[in-house]
Amino acid sequence: MKNNNLLVNFSIFLIRKIWQGKIGKIYKSRKHILCRFYPSCSDYSILALEKYGLITGISLSINRIKRCNPNNTETCIDFP
Repeated sequence: MKNNNLLVNFSIFLIRKIWQGKIGKIYKSRKHILCRFYPSCSDYSILALEKYGLITGISLSINRIKRCNPNNTETCIDFP
């Protein structure tokens, strides 16, 4: 389901171009990070934004990012 909201589309653009395009790759390689979640947090955020819109999508994304920490040792397949 494609959401035509301008802010949602702009948020998705930022995630794809800035995080997935440059910053995320550099950050992951320097910190030696291997994502334990599927889909990755950025892909999850895009899916949540497309499916639920801006407010709920951002809320789901923040909760997902909070679970991504060294104390959470479980691998997780999780879709919004």
